[in-house]
Amino acid sequence: MQFVDLDEVIEKKERKSVPEIYVEVGDDGFRQKEWAALKEIVQQDNIVVALGGGTPCHCDNMNLIEKYGDVIYIQLDNDTLVNRLRRATRDRPIVLNKTDEELHDYVKNIRNRCEHHYLRAKYYVDGRDITVERIVQVLQAKGN
Repeated sequence: MQFVDLDEVIEKKERKSVPEIYVEVGDDGFRQKEWAALKEIVQQDNIVVALGGGTPCHCDNMNLIEKYGDVIYIQLDNDTLVNRLRRATRDRPIVLNKTDEELHDYVKNIRNRCEHHYLRAKYYVDGRDITVERIVQVLQAKGN
């Protein structure tokens, strides 16, 4: 199977980085570009698509994803998500210059707003120390 990162597809199509797109068109504009790219990608066969955490929560993305494939929710606790965001702030303008408390609030709010989308996934995998092998084991145990 081919691996596709949705953000990389958007960057290639727009010839700009995700942070540049955010600065130029904001979250709503980015989500429209994301939706358009996702509509094209999901119709391909034999692919695994990496999505950003916000992807399932916008437009009609979760219905679109479920229509064309199986969804795997790689679950992480809030502290782990905050630590990841802290390390990636220059790549994520939406969290740039946030304090630790603000990052925790941000993650909590996103989870409260989006968790019901994530819980629609067919498979759940503990994201701590995740490996491709572990994901394959989970899928095999579920009968795929």
